[in-house]
Amino acid sequence: MTDETEAHSAHRLVQFSDGVFTVALTLLVIDIAVPNLPNGTSSKDLTDALWGQLPNIAAFALTFWVVGAYWLTHHRHYVFIQRYDGTLLLLNLLLLMTVCFIPWPTAVLGHYGNYFAAWVLYAVSMAAMGLAAASVWWYASSKPALVDGVTPELRRFYLYRSFVTPAVFLISIPVAAVNLGVGEYTWIAIFIVLKLLSNRYRDQIGARHRAIL
Repeated sequence: MTDETEAHSAHRLVQFSDGVFTVALTLLVIDIAVPNLPNGTSSKDLTDALWGQLPNIAAFALTFWVVGAYWLTHHRHYVFIQRYDGTLLLLNLLLLMTVCFIPWPTAVLGHYGNYFAAWVLYAVSMAAMGLAAASVWWYASSKPALVDGVTPELRRFYLYRSFVTPAVFLISIPVAAVNLGVGEYTWIAIFIVLKLLSNRYRDQIGARHRAIL
């Protein structure tokens, strides 16, 4: 076999990926600054300064849970992806690049969430991460040499699931162009659709698979 087609254990790949997700999630909190107030500041001034950080806190919380959901998806995929080749390694690296990038659009959203451009940047960045995650599963699950225990139903379920989040984020862009507030609530559809999708496929896949839905 050539280096490009030879399959290797995915254990080290998973460890490295977990580390990148951990660092990215940690960096999200850095943009929530401690107020720098002069001596003699009143309690009201501090309260106002803390309230001023609310958009950054909201952006942090939203992104933490979305990126955390991508990490869970990555973990679930690699329950079945037991080996990797050169192509999968590159696709996984592409995913990790999008993960590392996320703290920046999150900071922009926290500071300029009332501007459409900030929403576009954030939504496109999130969609890119989702599409990268989908490419990892699409490629690996199409290669029997790389996966164990993947049924056609399971492959289809995770493909559909992988496209839900990027689809909702991309759809939210034209919605936000009309009304930013409505665009924000559009993102709630991610969790609703994922729940409905899990319920639909729960009886079509084996007990081992249901345990990680």
